[in-house]
Amino acid sequence: MVNNKQASHHGGLPTTLILDIPFSTLTFAETVDWCTQRIEAKEATHVVTANPEIVMMAQRNLSFRRILQEAEMVTPDGIGIVIAAKWRNQPIYERVTGYDLFQALLQVGETKGWSVFLLGASPDANTGAEAKIKERFPGVRVVGRQHGYFPPEAEGRIVERIQEAKPDLLVVAMGAPRQEEWIARYREELPPMLMIGLGGSLDVMAGKVKRAPQWVQSIHMEWLYRLLKQPSRWKRMLDLPRFLYHAWKE
Repeated sequence: MVNNKQASHHGGLPTTLILDIPFSTLTFAETVDWCTQRIEAKEATHVVTANPEIVMMAQRNLSFRRILQEAEMVTPDGIGIVIAAKWRNQPIYERVTGYDLFQALLQVGETKGWSVFLLGASPDANTGAEAKIKERFPGVRVVGRQHGYFPPEAEGRIVERIQEAKPDLLVVAMGAPRQEEWIARYREELPPMLMIGLGGSLDVMAGKVKRAPQWVQSIHMEWLYRLLKQPSRWKRMLDLPRFLYHAWKE
């Protein structure tokens, strides 16, 4: 049984433990401010946007769980996390989804002249996301990009390219757990910056995948919308009831 008290994690960030994962209890606006401060201070920062599926992966994979526990911030990307926190009387007041956080950071970056490196997604989605950033956030510099379909022997060169580019923000969109493992493996070699795993966010940004309409998001049925759009996800979706069961038991 995990202690029900609020845990303090990495430099006093307020967190609550859910199935051994320290979730940030900051609101969306506070999360954006916290990330902004880290970027401006040039502090190496790994942000994980974790939904119930990622938490369940971490229950089955100890080394992946350790990566989540050692990340500077884990945000509650999923209504299941918010519900589980409520059960523990540790209110997480709102979801902080990867896509929304990415958009908010690009907005801040627009005024501050930040630079970004895009790693991951398909070649089409990667170039499409770059074009959209240049169109919507012309003040943000895309200082490099690399799609996610590269052979292992290309990794060294990719790390060198990121070292040369020195971005403020590194977006790794390769799906969990690969993106988090990639960040953890190379973070010591990379310049200090904000590194965030964003799954399918570049696909959404490029217009390759449609996000659930706002009204579907507001009634927390995004998972059902995604399942109807991609029925092949049904096995992965079983992690949601599994997560709620384990969180309830805890």
